[in-house]
Amino acid sequence: PPTPPPRARARCAPPPAPGLVICAKSVRAQVDAPGDAEIRAGDAIGFRFPGTELVSPAAGLFERPESWATGAGLRGLQAESGQFHLSISPGVLQLSWTRPIPAEKTLERAATHGHRVTVAQCEAEIRDALLESEPDVPRQSDSQKRQITGWSRKSRARMCRALAEYDYTPIVAQDRIPAMVTFTYPGDWEVVAPSGKSVKEHIRNWYRRFEREWGEKAAFIWKLEFQDRGAPHVHLWMAPPVRPGRSGALFREWCSATWVSVVNHPDPVHRSRHLEAGTGVDTLKGIRARDPKRLAIYFTKHSSPNADGQKEYQHKVPELWHEPGKGPGRFWGAVGLKKATAKVEIIQDDYLNARRILRRWSRHQAVHADVGCRFPSEVIPRTAKVSVPRVDLRTGQLAFRRVRRRRQLLSQGGLAGGFALANNGPEFASQLARALAAWR
Repeated sequence: PPTPPPRARARCAPPPAPGLVICAKSVRAQVDAPGDAEIRAGDAIGFRFPGTELVSPAAGLFERPESWATGAGLRGLQAESGQFHLSISPGVLQLSWTRPIPAEKTLERAATHGHRVTVAQCEAEIRDALLESEPDVPRQSDSQKRQITGWSRKSRARMCRALAEYDYTPIVAQDRIPAMVTFTYPGDWEVVAPSGKSVKEHIRNWYRRFEREWGEKAAFIWKLEFQDRGAPHVHLWMAPPVRPGRSGALFREWCSATWVSVVNHPDPVHRSRHLEAGTGVDTLKGIRARDPKRLAIYFTKHSSPNADGQKEYQHKVPELWHEPGKGPGRFWGAVGLKKATAKVEIIQDDYLNARRILRRWSRHQAVHADVGCRFPSEVIPRTAKVSVPRVDLRTGQLAFRRVRRRRQLLSQGGLAGGFALANNGPEFASQLARALAAWR
């Protein structure tokens, strides 16, 4: 056929490329090399979960104290003034300060004055004497004396920090899309879940069956909450398998049938209803957690009340579990995961400068609101009430009054440090090391 003119050749459509056409405007040809054509699911969604191989090198970027290479004199001065540490994790940086010599002196004073007894010891002796005189009164163990009936802000903070310290490589390295798996209980839940221990046993039996079905170790984090009717329900963040299991069923069908079998309600009506609406697998909620910080904050928001307090009931333990020995225990946990934390000792000047940088960075990241409003968990009030000592000039007695001061971040009294969440802990630590080196 005759060759078209140059302008006509420019208007001609390019030949169709073999394979899948990803975009109509940019036709991509199929790559022959299989390694170049592979796209991991984590890279496509944007998962960034640093592992142990990145945490340990980041800890070596900071300057160690001189007492490490000098004699015992400087080492003694360093121990007397205190030891300053920086802990680096995949999603959190934590500052801590320890004073070993004052702690040893306190133990020595306690051993010297060991003949002195405390009020608690006197109460324990009186209680034991009363129990011996009345043998019908049952004794309570230490676990039964303190019952957990709610969920506090300190508990949420500890959970948020701990979730950012885990190494999620066993989950994201499988190249599968994570999902939020929800387990609920039937209407007559008191029969199958009379205590928190029974719920933990159900979770344990479920992931043991998961390991036998797919032949791999289970890796997930879980959170315990309560519905409006008082029934417990559990949220799991994991990467469900895509291929069928040993029984030939996919994960969603197998998960529903296995959870119903684990709970094993005796009533067939409740059992059939539980099979229909007992589990949930939400992929959209699972991919929201793309790094350790987002994952920790998502679980923290998921377990905190909103502005109207409509979800506060999810953290109130039902009355059935208030009895001794039936408490919920821990509200959260991890299975198949280990913490990846590198702790390094730094000099005092770097410690103070690092705390100043982390405090300013945290204050910049925080979202503030007025004190009088009912703020949600992700909003931090600008001020807080603190106790200030005051001496009465007429009587000379010491009293305390409650005043409102600007909220202090990473300052738990004196030189005590704190922690700050980061999307990428090792990268944030490397930037902090460069800033401290420039500050010297």
